[in-house]
Amino acid sequence: MQYSSGLQRYFNEHIHLPNTFFDNPMRFVKHALVEKGDLMAKAYNFVELGAEDSEDVIHYQSDDFQVMSGDTAGRVCVLMRPPEPTQALQCKLMGCSIQHNGSNPIWRTIELTEEGALLLCGWTKEHAHMILDEVGATPEDFIPRMIQELATAVEFDLAAFRAQVEQKSTCRQ
Repeated sequence: MQYSSGLQRYFNEHIHLPNTFFDNPMRFVKHALVEKGDLMAKAYNFVELGAEDSEDVIHYQSDDFQVMSGDTAGRVCVLMRPPEPTQALQCKLMGCSIQHNGSNPIWRTIELTEEGALLLCGWTKEHAHMILDEVGATPEDFIPRMIQELATAVEFDLAAFRAQVEQKSTCRQ
């Protein structure tokens, strides 16, 4: 299979970064607050073994990213803005938040659709993907919506949801 920088970016935004966050949310947030664009460039510069010399590899710099943070509603929120998406499903903005004690980790993305719309999406530590809302196309529209989501979201318990669905299914039989 031929290497694709677009697919590599998708992997970094949808698998590598969320998994790293959910593995240790407090550590990820601390690194994001200190390293800012350097952290993002390191993550985006991850390339599959054997593809390092591909002509399609993009070498990102720390100033290719904007990382902003704040304390909102008792949560530490981090917004990470990568370079503009070059294809559908790439992120326009990523955000994470934790409570001050490191609990209730939240990972959200704003992703470009094939039609050009932007979707606010949620992720669980089990890697479930949820489409939460369509958001406006300008930063004035989507950044406040992301902050609102990061400040008020509650960690989605996938196991409890599955048990609830199974229980309802059993009751109907």
